[in-house]
Amino acid sequence: MGPPVKRQATLHQLGKVQTSRSSSYYNVSLEDIARHKKTLEDKATTKGDFVASLRQLSSMLLTKDLLEQSMIGLCVNRIAKKHPDGDMRVLARNIVEKWRKEVREQVKRDEKRQRTVAGWRKPNR
Repeated sequence: MGPPVKRQATLHQLGKVQTSRSSSYYNVSLEDIARHKKTLEDKATTKGDFVASLRQLSSMLLTKDLLEQSMIGLCVNRIAKKHPDGDMRVLARNIVEKWRKEVREQVKRDEKRQRTVAGWRKPNR
């Protein structure tokens, strides 16, 4: 065996990096989420890859539809409740809370938009 292989870290793997709401934040696909879910559910995943997947999921804007279709929320919530590493539980719990807050805000915006459209009347001429 040789010396350990060093891998270059990505921004999402670094603890104190602030991510902007760039295109990767908004352009989230079901395949991206499925890839991270598979990483989180795989028992052979290294701690570094595990943390990287959680951080990347944390930096994504997931809609209610994406959360329902991918069922990633169940996976991350299970980590938040049952993972043996306390740091992982805290990180996962923060992600779940963030998603809940975002979904509530999305629902409020949608309800407000529907009320606005439903209450709109054509002006009398």
